[in-house]
Amino acid sequence: SQSCSPYSVMHFLHLLFVDFDYLVDMNSELWKVETIGDAFMVASGLGLYDDDFDDGNSYSKTSYSKASRKSSDAHHISPSESYTIDMNSGDNSERDDGYNDNSPSSSLHLDKYACAHAAIKFGIQAIEAAAKHRMPNGEICQIRVGAHTGDVASGVVGSRMPRYCLFGDTVNTASRMESTSLAGHMQISEDTYDLISDHMDYSWKERGRVDVKGKGSMKTYLLDPAAAPPVK
Repeated sequence: SQSCSPYSVMHFLHLLFVDFDYLVDMNSELWKVETIGDAFMVASGLGLYDDDFDDGNSYSKTSYSKASRKSSDAHHISPSESYTIDMNSGDNSERDDGYNDNSPSSSLHLDKYACAHAAIKFGIQAIEAAAKHRMPNGEICQIRVGAHTGDVASGVVGSRMPRYCLFGDTVNTASRMESTSLAGHMQISEDTYDLISDHMDYSWKERGRVDVKGKGSMKTYLLDPAAAPPVK
């Protein structure tokens, strides 16, 4: 980014993030949290509340992922992690993941799976969308994607320029999954893998133990979207 003009970087990120915004709008399980530099953060499952916790904010069981583009130097600027919902119409009677919103509440496990599925789907589509863009230096855009599943607290803090934020170890771990991932790949934690591995037709490769800042050694799994079946 140091060899490119600020405008060309901003214009590139705008076009890339518009594509990501479209993917978020395609699935109602997803919530765009924020962008930081070239990082694009998305959460899925923020509606799965803990009934025992009520202080004006929400406490959710969330699948959270982050993706980042490959930069041309040692410093990465990250377009983000991922997870999704269908916002195309007001009729949610039939969602694209096969779940019926008008049916009686499914088990928490199935809800968690649906949210994790949405996040993984978003991550794969984000990698594919990014590969259609060229960065200002002329190279094909490759992003890193990372995902983790767990609890988060959410709410608005402060009185100046207030915005909706997520807090908790889940957010930090998802960020570490992205930063230690590989360009053009998605890396997920063992918690996310255990939730979706038996339900999704993707071939995950055990990466082994990865040294994660603030967490120590963690077992993670990698997916190369080029080897994955088409996303439905």
